[in-house]
Amino acid sequence: RISLPREQKEIHFWDWHYRKGFDWYVRQFDFPPRKKSSCRTHDSNSLFYGEITPCYIVLPSPAISEIHKCFPNLKIIFVARDLVDRAWSAMIMELRDQNLGLQAGEFADGTFDKRSDSNTKPVSKRAKNSTSTKISVAQRRRLEQQSSPTAQPDSYYLERLRSETHSSRSDYATHLRNWYNHFPSESILIVDYRDIESNPRDVLLKIVTHIGVEETEAKTFVENLSEEDVKQRVNAATNTKSDNVGKNDASIQMAPSQHSLSQRPHLRKQMEKLLRPNAVKFNSLLKEKGYSWKLNEYNI
Repeated sequence: RISLPREQKEIHFWDWHYRKGFDWYVRQFDFPPRKKSSCRTHDSNSLFYGEITPCYIVLPSPAISEIHKCFPNLKIIFVARDLVDRAWSAMIMELRDQNLGLQAGEFADGTFDKRSDSNTKPVSKRAKNSTSTKISVAQRRRLEQQSSPTAQPDSYYLERLRSETHSSRSDYATHLRNWYNHFPSESILIVDYRDIESNPRDVLLKIVTHIGVEETEAKTFVENLSEEDVKQRVNAATNTKSDNVGKNDASIQMAPSQHSLSQRPHLRKQMEKLLRPNAVKFNSLLKEKGYSWKLNEYNI
């Protein structure tokens, strides 16, 4: 009864693809045939529909207002990760994508467009072109070296952390308050990222209950999931696997980013110092909204 976009995890309609129109947005889902002329014609009686686009947290107030007009009963789920870990992971992904020459919103799948031997470029997951081919082992190794966290000094990461992109996305409280300005508190669920690993069934139960599944049905659904289903990582940021991975596959595999940061204690301390005010501000919001947990405040 829960339907997500059929082709890609992150739709990015409300930030990147808004100009394509609401009809394009609706077509990303498996709706039954109907007239889809505007957001107000949407009927969600048959299934629970949703999407996963973390960047929506930083949407401006006018965009959030329009979302509320289209979906006044929308349920929002925000997963709060440790601020240092989130920023580090984002910067590593950014570094990788820059070295692959990808544009915003494109994600590497280890495939390159070979239409021009002098201008070989990576193909995103969204691109479907019969002229693409898997990269060679040598290309993969070169890209891995260029994308390695160790290839950049501490100053690079601190500069990126101070940039508008990363400083804004580290300010959970400010952006969540924008959402609270348009949606009631009961429409927004804040999840502790650590609970996904330590108590995944409890997280799943909170989420399916939050989106409107009747409590008894929600409990039955979660209890009937196998341990493999509960612990499966889908679209993980690092060491992801595709259906085509094999012993001779040359797709790009990134080393776990957290391991690299643990080997750079000075950098981590500097990141903690920069991000501590945001952690304190977010924990204040959590307390205000009745949550009993909080993020690490990095008592320096």
